[in-house]
Amino acid sequence: MNSLLCAGIWVLSGIGVILAIYAYGYIRAMMPPRNAPKKFMNMGNPDAKKVVVCAGDSITHGRVSSNYVDLLEKHMSGEGFVFVNAGVNSELSWNLLQRYEDIVNCKPDYITVLIGTNDVNGMLSEKVRTRQMKAMKLPQKPDENWFHDNLNSLCAMLKKKTTAKIGLLSIPPLGEDLESAPVNATARISNIVKDVALSNGCVYIPLHETIIEYIKQQGLNPRVHYRNGSEKPMYIAIVKRFLFGKSFDAISRSNGFAVLTDLLHLNDRGALMIANLIEKFILG
Repeated sequence: MNSLLCAGIWVLSGIGVILAIYAYGYIRAMMPPRNAPKKFMNMGNPDAKKVVVCAGDSITHGRVSSNYVDLLEKHMSGEGFVFVNAGVNSELSWNLLQRYEDIVNCKPDYITVLIGTNDVNGMLSEKVRTRQMKAMKLPQKPDENWFHDNLNSLCAMLKKKTTAKIGLLSIPPLGEDLESAPVNATARISNIVKDVALSNGCVYIPLHETIIEYIKQQGLNPRVHYRNGSEKPMYIAIVKRFLFGKSFDAISRSNGFAVLTDLLHLNDRGALMIANLIEKFILG
């Protein structure tokens, strides 16, 4: 066997290993939550517990981000609550609006909504926006006005179709460079969330402000920065998590972050912040 052929076999083998690793991480990351709406409706609620539906994107889905819904369940299931995870990876506000009936059909007593991170990412990066338009079947390019309209429509439908107490969470920053354009964009979107909450008689839950204050207190120097919506930090985090078993906190530390793991998602500390804020919303 000549050296050229051997080299070709090694290259193909390497590509195969890389593809296998990617496929394994992707499958693990995309697995639906065990307490997703359809699974909950199939099981029913025989104990007649108070139903809390947490709706959102991958931060709520809890595969590539620390799972705050599981934390809530651990803290509060003994107090007569059952939690439904209505988070779906990669979704924007428009996608969540399209599936509002999944939330309604759970007959919730409480609803929390955490959405907007992917909207901001699409607003900032043409590369991300192009991918989102195709993959998420968006009817238009994401912008701040459209986000407002989508979230406002979602609140209106949930108010009309349920008697639930509804809480809207502001969104985490994109990255931890606090003076950067991505962080400023998340602050603007969070202000829209606050305006929509107040205008619809919903409760505003200040997640963005809570995270920003904590990051300021820690005074860390992040080693990973937002670069035109690059997904490289996320894929590295997925490999570390699902192939090497690294914790979200360990991944976060390796990037010099206080709360984030990969510019978009949250470590265990961030998930606990959300859980504490939602618990206060439910019991308050």
